[in-house]
Amino acid sequence: MSEKIRVGKILRGFGIKGEVKVQIITDEPEKRFKVKKVLYLKQDETFLPVTITSVRYHQSNVLLSFADHPDLTSVEGYHGCELFIDRKDIKSKDSVYAFELMNVSVYKEDGSLVGVVSDILDTGAHIVLRIKTDAKDVLIPYVDRFIVRFDQTKNILVIRWMEGL
Repeated sequence: MSEKIRVGKILRGFGIKGEVKVQIITDEPEKRFKVKKVLYLKQDETFLPVTITSVRYHQSNVLLSFADHPDLTSVEGYHGCELFIDRKDIKSKDSVYAFELMNVSVYKEDGSLVGVVSDILDTGAHIVLRIKTDAKDVLIPYVDRFIVRFDQTKNILVIRWMEGL
């Protein structure tokens, strides 16, 4: 089975027609939540494929209906379940997603280890990586000025170190 990426969490059933209110956990909801798109609902430790039949945005959430789920009773057991997509559905070879940077080893250009990415902060302007070092945490913006390369196969990030960081 291919790796799954979390895109939402079902908060509760909504209305009598089998809609679910979903907390959005993706930066591209318009791509992830589309009619006819297949999501994977994780219930216990199994992934149940569900096909979206309707999409409506409500406040900061999305309301979804699934095929073969015609009423509130058919979705009431999904409260708290998370929704996933296949990783292969989002990946282009040149793109990097923030979640892929978690727990990555970070090195300076000279090959010395800086630390490990322990958190990812979204400032709105760009992503900032919190790197846990032996001495302290360091914040590095994920921008061309600091990032030399990211090797996804080896899980290594090489940065341009600047004094004072």
